[in-house]
Amino acid sequence: MWKKEKENATAGFTLVELMFVLAIIALAGMIAAPRVADTYRAMRFDTISDQLLNDLRFARKSAMDLNTDIRVSFTSGVDYTITVVATGRQLRNRNYPESNAGWTITFGGAKQIYFNSQGLPHNGSGNPVGGNVTITGGSGRTRVFTVYAATGMIR
Repeated sequence: MWKKEKENATAGFTLVELMFVLAIIALAGMIAAPRVADTYRAMRFDTISDQLLNDLRFARKSAMDLNTDIRVSFTSGVDYTITVVATGRQLRNRNYPESNAGWTITFGGAKQIYFNSQGLPHNGSGNPVGGNVTITGGSGRTRVFTVYAATGMIR
């Protein structure tokens, strides 16, 4: 009648079942991978642009705290330095690998912005200057900060 199962037989999955499960996992990974990469790039852009905003505010506050001029120099791509003008001491030096991937920071046409001891922005010759600092990511994302000449506020 009924065939009795072997007592020492082990239960398990067949090779076909395992291959089927692996194929489903691979398919799910192929669908999710581009979204993960896009999310990473978006998060990286947000991180770098937030850091730029914080560093611009840091430069302004440092100028007031140290009672001297501070220069923010946009060197290339999204790289920049924050320097005490009188001594040449660097307070910050930001270098990002995204500079090689088409990312840019612009401040009008200028490569530098200065903050005086009152926290007001100027062009290095003492003339008040304000405008937009624009950071652009390689994927075309853009974020704009406004530096107000009259107050030095950065938003």
